[in-house]
Amino acid sequence: MQSNLNRIDLLDILRGFALVGLPFVNILMFWGDRMNLSGTELDIWIQRGLYLFVEGRFYAIFSFLFGVGFWIFLSRAEAKNDRPYRLFIRRMIILLVAGLLHQIINPGEALAIYAVFGLFVLIFYKAPKQFNLIVGVVGIIIGSIFGAKILLPLPLIILGIAFGQYRVFETYKAHKKMWAIIAVVSLLATAVLSILLWNIAPNIGFHPYREGYELTNIQFEANQSFFYFADLAMIVAPVFSVFYISTLVIIEPLIKRMLLPLNHLGRMALTNYIGQSVILYALNVFMPAQMMTSYLMAVISCAAVIIVQAIASSLWLKVFKYGPLEWLWRCGTYGKWLKIK
Repeated sequence: MQSNLNRIDLLDILRGFALVGLPFVNILMFWGDRMNLSGTELDIWIQRGLYLFVEGRFYAIFSFLFGVGFWIFLSRAEAKNDRPYRLFIRRMIILLVAGLLHQIINPGEALAIYAVFGLFVLIFYKAPKQFNLIVGVVGIIIGSIFGAKILLPLPLIILGIAFGQYRVFETYKAHKKMWAIIAVVSLLATAVLSILLWNIAPNIGFHPYREGYELTNIQFEANQSFFYFADLAMIVAPVFSVFYISTLVIIEPLIKRMLLPLNHLGRMALTNYIGQSVILYALNVFMPAQMMTSYLMAVISCAAVIIVQAIASSLWLKVFKYGPLEWLWRCGTYGKWLKIK
């Protein structure tokens, strides 16, 4: 989303981190009819962990970073007197088309939503940063309380714009103490919430409703408890997201080389996001019709996808400046063929 010459490495690392979590959420939709608890304690824990530590957390980070990216693109285009609004609208239209095509295999995809909200939040670009910060934070709190997941990207994007206006990620190294305090406070909150929510979840896990299979009374009651647990987990999702982001901000200067795989994943965020859907969809299509899979096998499959993408991204970026879809997006935005090597 930024010029290759002036990229903010931390943002690419955060994008890469968000991409690591997304397939573990999306697989619940892609393989929903095939996934079933194996009956082991480990499988029950994995199912619970996905809803506690992953669902809603990484999606929020990805949405927030889109807002930051929107601001960076507009501000840099404006600095170059490069028709920022015209370029941005063209960019969002291309993203919308890509999102609509992506929905063919992934009905829960986010790109089309980002494109629509991106056009809407264009009016916030010139709004005071204090106003955007308040609107973003309040919107996230209200959206989380009422479980409005489909609307949450809007305040998250607005918050991202506010962070861009405050230049948070351009000056983060000068505010280490503040980030350390945020990391510690959010760690404590995350730990307490995790313990409380973990104990609320039913011991036998969630059993999906399937045609031709009747749930027992115990399973039905457990599912009701699981819905309650999942709803509470979604309400407090922003606390977990803050902990994840602040922790990465703190450790990034210390282990920057170790975080290169995340950096490479993030630099090709669009390609890898759509690529994850293609891979998971293809695996689902080529599975035997009646084959069921445990949560353990699903998680292993997601981890394999991430590893393959991290390796492929690193190799690709040794030769090219942009990922293939990022390059096409840039060419479409500027209306001309740009160099990729």
